[in-house]
Order: sequence, then C-alpha cells, then structure tokens
Amino acid sequence: MSPIIFSAVRAAAVLAAVALAACQDPVAVSPRPSPSTDTPPPATPAEATPAWNGVARDLVAKHSTSVPASIRIFALLSVAQYNAVVAVERASAAPQGGGARPRLSVRGAVAGASEAVLAYAYPQEADFLAALAAQQRTAAGPARERPEDFAAGEDVGRTVAAPLIARAQADRFSAPFAGSVPLCPGCWRADPTPPAFATLGQAKPYFLTSAAQFRPAPPPEFGSPAFLAALAEVRRIADTRSATQDSVAKFWALPAGTIGAQGHFNRVAAELIARHPRSEREAARTLALLNMAAFDAIVASHEAKYHYWLIRPSQADPQIVRAIGLPSFPSYPSNHATLSGVAAAVLGAAFPAERGRLDAMAEDGAISRVYGGIHYRFDTDAGLALGRRVAAWTLAHDVAADAAFVLQP
Repeated sequence: MSPIIFSAVRAAAVLAAVALAACQDPVAVSPRPSPSTDTPPPATPAEATPAWNGVARDLVAKHSTSVPASIRIFALLSVAQYNAVVAVERASAAPQGGGARPRLSVRGAVAGASEAVLAYAYPQEADFLAALAAQQRTAAGPARERPEDFAAGEDVGRTVAAPLIARAQADRFSAPFAGSVPLCPGCWRADPTPPAFATLGQAKPYFLTSAAQFRPAPPPEFGSPAFLAALAEVRRIADTRSATQDSVAKFWALPAGTIGAQGHFNRVAAELIARHPRSEREAARTLALLNMAAFDAIVASHEAKYHYWLIRPSQADPQIVRAIGLPSFPSYPSNHATLSGVAAAVLGAAFPAERGRLDAMAEDGAISRVYGGIHYRFDTDAGLALGRRVAAWTLAHDVAADAAFVLQP
C-alpha cells in the first residue's frame, strides 16, 4: 500500500474509532462487583497500561513533581489510556465495510495516548517519549500485529487524548492566589513560604459536584480540651518516638524526588494488576478510577484546608520535634490520609481479596503523619473519612463497563 493511501486509510480508522467512543454518554450507575480474584485471567493480560504508568512514575521522581501535580498527571494519563482502549475495541468490533485498513492496536492506542499526555506534562521529555513509542512500534507484539497496526492505534490514542489535554489546560489547577492569610492564635502561619496550592480547592473535579461536597465538620476549637489532648498526643509521640514510628513516618513521607504518595498507590495498583491479571481495558479502568478519585479527593482536601486554616502541631507547640518535613499549607484535614483512604477504597472494590491489606495500608499511611509530628490524629481521621466518601461517590457514578468517560470541558 502506498504511503499516501495508507495515511488516508489510517486517518479514516482513527475518525471511526473516536466517533464510536464519542457516542457513549456518561451513565450514573451503582458500582458493579469487581471480577473475583478467582476469575480465570484474560487471554491477553494488561501490559501496555501498567508499563506507561511506570514511565509516568519515573518522570514524577526525575522532575521532583509535587504530589498535587502528580495526581493531576496520573489522572489525565489514565483517563486518556482507558478512553483510547475503549475507542479501539469498539472500532475493531464494528463492521469493517469495504476496503482494507490497518487493524487498530490496543498497545498502540495506549502508547499514543500516553505519549501525548506525558509530553504535555513534561515537554522537555517529548523526544524521549516519542522514541519510546517508536521502539514499541517496531518491537514484537501480539501475533499478527504489524507496525502499521500499532501506528494506527497511536493515532487513535493521540486523538482521544487531545480534548482531555484541552480540558486540563482549563481546569484551574494553577489559578493564582489572590486572597490573604488570616491572622489568629489558631491559624496556620505561612512561614517561611507563602501558601502552597491555596487555590487547588477551586480546580475542576472529575466526579464531585463541588469541592465542598464532602467538606469535613470543623476540627476541635483551638485551645479546647479536645484540641489540647490531640496536641499533647503529638508532643508525647515526638518526645518518645520509637524506631518503628520513625521508620513508618519516613517511609510514607515520599518527598520531592521520589514517586510521591500517588505514585506509590499507582505502583501498588500495578502490582495488584500483575498479581490478579486483568485485560488492558480493565487495568486502564482501575487506574483511571483510582486517579480521578484521587484528584477529586485532593481538591476536596485543599478546599477544607483553606476553609479552616488550622495551625500545624509544631506551630502550636514549638517543642515538637518533627521526623519529616512540614508541608506549606494548613493542617486539617490530612492530604496523606485522604489519598490513603480513597486509594484503599477504590482498589479494594477492584480487588476484593486484597481489601483487608489495603485498608491496613491506608491506616498506616494516615498515622504516619502523626508519628512524623506534622498532623493531629483528628486530621488523619477526617482525611480517611473524606477519602472514603469521595471513593464511594466515584464508584457510584462510574460509567457503564464498556463506555468511555465523557468529561465536561
């Protein structure tokens, strides 16, 4: 086939795939039971989606990406991957009609979507990402998959990713802070840095109707017996911190230069997908729900943080010696606990046999912040509850099993 004819045929395949995906309306449904871990593994277990997720984790660490920014990237990446897989599967199942055309590769679709999203997030890595996709294009794939099939899938992935990237560019994630920091005895002090991610609570969520939808009840009043008891607990732990508590605090700190908290939960998800094999679409869907829910959860957590402006324990009691760094935003609720709660709930729904271990992991991630001296226990309790409520809402408003996520621009 001549290059000109091949290009025209490939373009037609892309348009057909995207049109089929776009016809799917969002459907609010109750969560469906996840496949049992005893279900026989799919004929072709997922490889492309987890592999590109690993690329994203590496880039998060390499570029010292902040936790909120990494959550945004993981969410955009996994939604684009899932929608690209759906587009290819639906196009491949449709009547072929007259004329030859490339078979659309699912691997190619994941590669195209991933390259587009990660190049948007890390433009300085565009050449590396293009080379990685090209390497996959010429590598041995499933039986009878040709390089032109992979390339046609790539085109679908890039086409599907484009409107999602446009949505991200207008999601208000980086809106400037134009407010003022309140001054009061129990107010968090932005010292020595200005408030970080102070407008994140205004960003556009994926599922929530508003960032304040599940705003936690107020924390104990500053100076009240409940507040002082919680503060005393943090001081007591700081004064007597055991080697185990110190280790837990440092393990979960995941500072800049690591894969971060959300990267950790994505790695856990990838390990579960490998242990309990899923198809490419199922794996992409699990990661999409995990990361969209996490983005909504961090938006909700920051909305509450800058609603209450609660002082950090070591600001309320300067004698508290921290084991880890102090984030430059208010205390209540805990972001780590919120992310732990939402991840355990979403992944527990996808892998029911792992639910107990995941819940224990969430509790561990939450209490690590108290061990580290940077949160009160009521911060972590509220964060876990917030994350679980966001997860329940996400799962209850999921789309039909074979439908694309249709997001409001």
